Amino acid sequence: MAGDAQAGITRRLVALLTAAMPPSRRHWGGAMSAELAYARSRGERARLVLGAARVALLPPPGVADYRRAASRSAALAAIAYVPLGMGLYLANAVFPSPQDSTAGDLAMDAYLLVALMAAGALARRASARPGAPVIAGIAAGLVLAVLGMATLAAIDNSFLSIVSHQPGKIDGFRASGMTSMRAYINSNLEATAPGVAIVLAIAGAIFGAIGGAVAQEAASTWSHLRRHPRR
Repeated sequence: MAGDAQAGITRRLVALLTAAMPPSRRHWGGAMSAELAYARSRGERARLVLGAARVALLPPPGVADYRRAASRSAALAAIAYVPLGMGLYLANAVFPSPQDSTAGDLAMDAYLLVALMAAGALARRASARPGAPVIAGIAAGLVLAVLGMATLAAIDNSFLSIVSHQPGKIDGFRASGMTSMRAYINSNLEATAPGVAIVLAIAGAIFGAIGGAVAQEAASTWSHLRRHPRR
């Protein structure tokens, strides 16, 4: 059931990426969607998603606005990630807690959504193309996913003596039947990474578009107020 759900999410993500591609390249998205039917593992599905993202984020030279939107949003996501990375380090290595904080998780989720919307708004200010905020959001989501999983991998391996005492990891390790906590943690990270990338890419497409729409509406309102100032 979990595999079917992930396959369905992957198909929707490839469809979103295909819609964001320039018309001249959408046949690539169609071909990748067809290939999903033959993908038998998470790794194969992840490679197809990354391939679709590459085609969408690196369009032909004639549509350089998309490439500019992707690069700017990627830089924005890298900067926005700094406090998130510090938070992960403090929560897992410096002040570890037996249970996850609901308030902390909600705050992190809200921060991620704001960052994705900001990427879309930045893209809308830089380009009038309808797909630019979507591509910017996807790029930002993928950067945040890669940085987040890399940070967790570094923390888990560098502070194994602390991380291995977390109740969730202890329970998972016992259920896995593995003999090495380090191997269990790394295999769990490897299995989780594609899903995190897919979820953040989808969230980036959605909230990037929302951020772009908000920025466009704000610009329109500001322009109207400048032309018709209140007396």
